[in-house]
Amino acid sequence: MRYCLLMNDWPTAQPLDTTRLHLEPLNVAHAQEMSHVLADTSLYQYIGGAPPTLQLLSERYTRQSLGHSSDGEQGWLNWIVRRQDTAEAIGFIQATLLGSHESLSSEIAWVIGSQHQGNGYATEASNRMVDWLHVQGVSTLIAHIHPKNQASAAVAHKLGLRATETIVDDEICWEASLP
Repeated sequence: MRYCLLMNDWPTAQPLDTTRLHLEPLNVAHAQEMSHVLADTSLYQYIGGAPPTLQLLSERYTRQSLGHSSDGEQGWLNWIVRRQDTAEAIGFIQATLLGSHESLSSEIAWVIGSQHQGNGYATEASNRMVDWLHVQGVSTLIAHIHPKNQASAAVAHKLGLRATETIVDDEICWEASLP
């Protein structure tokens, strides 16, 4: 499948599962529980910013839930990551789709709450998302990672991305081509 740059042509996030995780398409109602997951200031050490207020998160989720940028040039896919055993929200993953019929790429990102880090959740969730993106026609993956963020670099490496020499906003651009 290939998508063009029209708002109604971008794929929409679908529920996805792994052995331990459920990836739930983002909606505005997630803001309340995610404000707690994202409250730890240590999460922003490398990505910048500060924990979002409930109002800010609600506004962000309202925009992101549309599934595309206002000009239609980007598709937005966002999932809340939940543990299968407890249904607890533990973070989020996202993909920003860019491109054309011939070449669809995706900038991917992941954030797992501090108390759940170190369990392989970011890799597991992101790997499932990447598999789904491949089926949607994505041929190139991109991630922007701060050079000191060893945990995210390890996730990117496990997903098959490789660091490039490109630096954007003080972050290393990691890339991979999907078969």
